[in-house]
Amino acid sequence: MSKQKDSRRAFIQKAVASSLGIISAPALINASDSNPNNKNEDKAIEPIWRNKQQGMHYRMLGRTGMMVSELGMGTFPYHTEESYPILDASIERGINYFDSAFAYGQGKVEENLGNYFKQSGNREKVFLTTKLSAYGKGKYLRKIFESLAPGEQEKLQKQADELLAERMVLRPGYHFNYFNGQEQQLKSAYLWHVVLQKYGMKKEWKQEIRKHAYQLIEGSLKRLQTDYIDVLFCPHGAAGPELKDEILEELLFEFKQKGLIRASALSFHNDVSGNLDAAIDLGYYDVAMFAYNIANHAALDASMYKAKQSGMGLIAMKVSRLYVMDNKPDWIVGKINSTIPDEKLSVFAKSYLWALQNPNLSCCVSQMETVEKLDDNLQAVGQTRT
Repeated sequence: MSKQKDSRRAFIQKAVASSLGIISAPALINASDSNPNNKNEDKAIEPIWRNKQQGMHYRMLGRTGMMVSELGMGTFPYHTEESYPILDASIERGINYFDSAFAYGQGKVEENLGNYFKQSGNREKVFLTTKLSAYGKGKYLRKIFESLAPGEQEKLQKQADELLAERMVLRPGYHFNYFNGQEQQLKSAYLWHVVLQKYGMKKEWKQEIRKHAYQLIEGSLKRLQTDYIDVLFCPHGAAGPELKDEILEELLFEFKQKGLIRASALSFHNDVSGNLDAAIDLGYYDVAMFAYNIANHAALDASMYKAKQSGMGLIAMKVSRLYVMDNKPDWIVGKINSTIPDEKLSVFAKSYLWALQNPNLSCCVSQMETVEKLDDNLQAVGQTRT
């Protein structure tokens, strides 16, 4: 790594330690952060500004201090240089939150963004995020499961199905399948949880998982051509019934101390209120990103208030996804149109306008593949509807 990058990473390391008060072990930090009476006041946090443009509106991303644009860029389809004009346009209009992941094209999106930032010089104009998409114990637990006799496999699968039913995670109106394979991903996560509960974690896994996590983040840094990530998501798409992970807690703390990341985060599409409540209780996540829309909000609003009070920054995803799904609820379009009866706005702009009425939310991530879609969605920012 160059001396310039070393210097930049040292600066980030110092800044993160200062802003988070990192002066002792993670357990001591968690004891403070997880205290429900330890309410975070935005006015006590020094705001961090990037790419502030007239016409855009910004909100503080919880205790990170990052002032993020109300609309953020979801980069899932940006595999080639053809995406550069939309990236340029988004920055020109004041967007400063870019969401990416290794899983998007198996690194192709990260690589494309890295090339874009190198060519444009726009890296320091945005808060850049990525996700450790392949982190976890799943592959080890799968090996254990596959080594078992059919009778034992059937028994464990039944226990997982019963646990899933008991927690009512798949109840209508609470759960939506936003992508192919989502429900199977959820069922697999519950199965691996049951396997772990019975057979435990082998000692050799810890070092292997730690080594793999460092390989993942260094790979993302290399592809993105940056020496630090503003917000790192792990897990990416939490699906199981248990979030607590001592290995991951240690890793996120180390990544911050080394200046590799500024903030720790997690994302989830499933069991949205259950996962958000669990993340609040853990205390070591600075940011949460989750599926939030006019269909599922009733289950989330109370948890979002509690999360905001604890100091977490909240990012909404899948805000307008329901309107383009083949299996979308028949009533969903009627609900958004009756809630916001503005014929000048598209159903997509209405969905972001609706979400941004929640003051506990920091940002909505949107996948916008053309400048026209960008400008359409941007009609939602900075508006208050009663």
